[in-house]
Amino acid sequence: MRTKPKHDEEPALPLAGAAVGVVSPVEIHVQQISDSTILQQGRVFAEALRQTEPLAAAGTREAAQAAAAVKDGTALPSGIRAETSSRLVTEGRTLQDMVAGANPTGKAAEIVCISDYRELHAGRDPGIVNPPKHVAGNVDDIRLSPHHASRKDLVFRFRTHDGMLITKFNGQVKTGSAPYIADKLVEMAETPGYGKVGYVDGRFVNPDGTPRVSADAFSQAQADRLQRAKVRLRGMPDLDARAEKLISNIDKHTGDGLDPVFREQVRLFRDDLAQAYRPKGVAVRAASGAAVAAATAAIVTLVVQYASEGRVDVVSVGTAAGKAAVYGAGGALADAGIYHAATHAGIAPEAAKVLAQQSLAIGFCVLAIGADVFAEVKMARAGDISKASAAAGVAAKAALDVLPLVLVPLGLFGIPVLVGAQLGGRWAITKVRDAESKLGAAIEEDFFQAAMLTLKLDRMDRGVAALKTECDETDQLFAEAMSGSVGPRPHLATTHEEEE
Repeated sequence: MRTKPKHDEEPALPLAGAAVGVVSPVEIHVQQISDSTILQQGRVFAEALRQTEPLAAAGTREAAQAAAAVKDGTALPSGIRAETSSRLVTEGRTLQDMVAGANPTGKAAEIVCISDYRELHAGRDPGIVNPPKHVAGNVDDIRLSPHHASRKDLVFRFRTHDGMLITKFNGQVKTGSAPYIADKLVEMAETPGYGKVGYVDGRFVNPDGTPRVSADAFSQAQADRLQRAKVRLRGMPDLDARAEKLISNIDKHTGDGLDPVFREQVRLFRDDLAQAYRPKGVAVRAASGAAVAAATAAIVTLVVQYASEGRVDVVSVGTAAGKAAVYGAGGALADAGIYHAATHAGIAPEAAKVLAQQSLAIGFCVLAIGADVFAEVKMARAGDISKASAAAGVAAKAALDVLPLVLVPLGLFGIPVLVGAQLGGRWAITKVRDAESKLGAAIEEDFFQAAMLTLKLDRMDRGVAALKTECDETDQLFAEAMSGSVGPRPHLATTHEEEE
């Protein structure tokens, strides 16, 4: 008769506890950036990306009007052809092209000015020194001039009452030294068609719009020349420095494809990773991993034992907890080892973290599945369970063993799910096998009773055959007696005597 299968010595139970560490790996979250300087760089970079789009869609009346404005606004003595202006308006450009000319800082400064002016028109204060007293409500867009030789650098697009966008050029953006800026702005103001609005670094402008005289700004003579030329100055905060930073961010984007805000998030994330994988962080995770794994393995082992045997073996529970503690601590150390090996091989820290986490998860799953297969085969060979039950047990336990891989994205929230699944799954397997064991015992008992009944029926058949024989002899004697030919009467043996 089959005996009740043992469950208190399953080698996979410590691994099931240690697998909790897989779903509670190094928890590092991407930080939200609050640094105003980084956020401002992100805003300017986003504006640069937007400026790569065409000024107008081909075939529209806006495109025709914008092309005419570009053609009329060129500073080239020979002008430009209508086909060229139309192409400039309807074709986009790459991010790198905008800062690849002879004066990349000047073009980057134009983008910074547009970003600040768009903030102003959105109702926010970008810190412009001497902003316009009236902000037009029908400004729909502000763009870079699509032609490199335009008299004015910025393009304002106004929405008319009938919905059309009208393109108008406005002002020049100047960067560099005070003498250069003063000379160019005076020349601009004195040349027909160039206008008198100059966008410069904020340090060159007083709050009332007059040129600022200082060691880091204009000289008195330069300021006087600008005032005589009636140049209107708009001071953009840290224009030169922000333009240089934009060029740097565009160059970095070419290499990593990131914007300034996300790049800063990556930097902070990597700093946190480096901190977590220092010896102190690894030691803390090893200790916590050992404690959590031991507690989990103890609980799972205790429940499985009680469900299967109706008792608890404290020694085996302690053994499972101890092994799980070793596995849990070893898992944290293995995770750190894989991470450092990957980073030394040139893999990005965030990718190394994922690699370490996945490698650890796969390793624990393979070990757990192997341990469960070994345990099932051992019980089947010992006759504790059937081969069919062993095969079903391997399949069910393998499904439980791969749960850490599935629950990794849940992080700490996956721990109760994993523990509950291990408890419920192994308890269900135990109950099914107990039922199978009871059913097998009942079937064997039925076979035994059937065999005993067969023996009784055989005995009864022999008794009936003997009785029939006696009846036949009695009938023969009676017939002879009635015919008068009865000889000496034979001695009749009784059934009891025959059996003796």
